[in-house]
Amino acid sequence: MTPLFGLGKLIDSEIENVESVATVYSLLARLWMQEVDAPFLEALAKEPLVSALAPLGLSLPTESVEQLAIEYCALFIGPKNALLPMQSVWQKTQLDSQSASSVAKFAELIGYVMPAPALWDHLGIQLDLMSHLLLATRSQKKRDKETDVAGEVTTAFFDRHLNWPSPLLLATSQRARLPLYRSLAEITQQFLKMESKTRSSTSL
Repeated sequence: MTPLFGLGKLIDSEIENVESVATVYSLLARLWMQEVDAPFLEALAKEPLVSALAPLGLSLPTESVEQLAIEYCALFIGPKNALLPMQSVWQKTQLDSQSASSVAKFAELIGYVMPAPALWDHLGIQLDLMSHLLLATRSQKKRDKETDVAGEVTTAFFDRHLNWPSPLLLATSQRARLPLYRSLAEITQQFLKMESKTRSSTSL
């Protein structure tokens, strides 16, 4: 498996704390949600993203911002044969409101607001919302150690909205020409598999 951006090590088998896991979700979300721009490249060299890079083995891409933007648009926007990164497309082969409305209900529980215009069932939005749900779980556990309602909500969201991307991730890794997006798909797959195993073991 190719590490993200083509350099470094593979993702660690465990990421120790909730904040770190949430930051990884947020980082992956940003990469799926929009094309890479100059401000984001600068942010990768600063905290908290610089710490999130370590367990993923990330380094900065060598291609220009323009090259990365062209690749992103060709892969995920179109004008034709785009790999639309939306749950409703890959689960039912057509756009509908069911998955989007479900994500929106989870978002409403914690007052989540989209960081960029998108549909609710876009993979980038789902990953970003998962990051916020994890942080809400951490806050709830600090207040009440005997119950874990927020944790149950977070696991329910993962089961409903982050178990679908495998076909998208495989197609992306096969079609992408630049290391960034080919590796992004592979790392996202590995990370979600790790998270799925973690949530399955904690729910037993």
